[in-house]
Amino acid sequence: MASIHGNWFHSRSSSHLGELLTVRSLVLESQKPEYIGFSWSAGRQNNQKMYQFAAVANIQPSTMQTKIRTMIRYGFLKEGSICPLVWTRMGSLWNDLYTVGNIAAAKQIYELILTTSLAMFAFNQTSAQYSLNPTNGEMPLKFLLNALSNDNSISLKEFASLVDGGTTRVGGNSSYWRTDLVNSGLFQEDGGRLCCTGKYERFVENIKKFTPDSLFTDEDWQAIRDNPLINSSPFKNSVKEIFENILQQQNIEEQITDGIYTAPIVDVISEQEELYIPEIDILSTNTRFAQSVRRVRVAAWSIRIKKKYNHLCVVPNCDVNGKIFVEAAHIKPDNIPEDIMPHRAHILNGLCLCRHCHVAFDKGYFSLTDDHKIITSVKLNEIPDQNIKTVIFSSCNRPIKNRLDNRLPLVEFIQFHRTNRFKS
Repeated sequence: MASIHGNWFHSRSSSHLGELLTVRSLVLESQKPEYIGFSWSAGRQNNQKMYQFAAVANIQPSTMQTKIRTMIRYGFLKEGSICPLVWTRMGSLWNDLYTVGNIAAAKQIYELILTTSLAMFAFNQTSAQYSLNPTNGEMPLKFLLNALSNDNSISLKEFASLVDGGTTRVGGNSSYWRTDLVNSGLFQEDGGRLCCTGKYERFVENIKKFTPDSLFTDEDWQAIRDNPLINSSPFKNSVKEIFENILQQQNIEEQITDGIYTAPIVDVISEQEELYIPEIDILSTNTRFAQSVRRVRVAAWSIRIKKKYNHLCVVPNCDVNGKIFVEAAHIKPDNIPEDIMPHRAHILNGLCLCRHCHVAFDKGYFSLTDDHKIITSVKLNEIPDQNIKTVIFSSCNRPIKNRLDNRLPLVEFIQFHRTNRFKS
């Protein structure tokens, strides 16, 4: 086993929730028009806008820059030096859950993000010190997990020696690493020892045996950190299992805020319903159905749509996938009264879209041609999110991804959207 002792790099800021909430306020501020295109990482001397931006969080610019870099390192924010600050897919999920007040679920996602980022970090003694690409050095978390004693613990003294070695900064980095490991939920302190909690058992075993693919680029690992559920992720199966457990543990009925929909109880029921409800029955408008039954059947339609597209966002150049990251979007909106052709739960009136593409589609920033190709509105330029603009613009004139059954949305639903929603 390789030995990595001493001077493990740390960003000199902690992973405490309070730090993340501070950065959250900066993310919101960075979306204001006056900060779009502003470099938050630029020089601070005589930079009044920098002081103005940092003042939102009641901190100095140098501290502000450190905190932002830290949350990029932890995997909550995308890499970049220009405003607006952008959440990763995982960071966005944490923020959504925190925003709607599901603090318990938000905490679990927060812990999972920390674990995922710690799993991939590579440490080396070059000037770069650490990398998000695990092939660029040794992996501290993997090393630590394999160095634990038989009772899956390590003394705090041994841990400090492992992290700081014989450097003059003994304790300077180990305290930060200890905080990260405890905040991730992987470890807890007990009687002068750092003890593995047993959390994420399958994920931990994956990390201990993990050998990174040398063919993966820095961009590949960046994408995996942003969303560890993508197909290329070596951790996708164990992370999916964690997500399923989180959904089952959260005893909430329904939360809807800004298009965010999380209803694990309904999803569990409708997942079973979806297996045997005939498609024609999902279309039923029979008023005998109670509201609760109707809601389950609408959820069953949503599940079926996402399954038909294999949980992939249909926009050609969007790489979002995974049950918790995609949504079923109506082409002809469900708030339009039914007519001769019922549409609210029609199996060919749905698209599988990530949340950001869903919002853009509903607001008419893009639509489809009759032969199911992406068309974009000139109004798309007006939205501030550069990532979503790039994804949609680069998908223009390309056909949407196929359903598993190769059936296509009905043209009459597409024409309704193009006529009534698309900002031509």
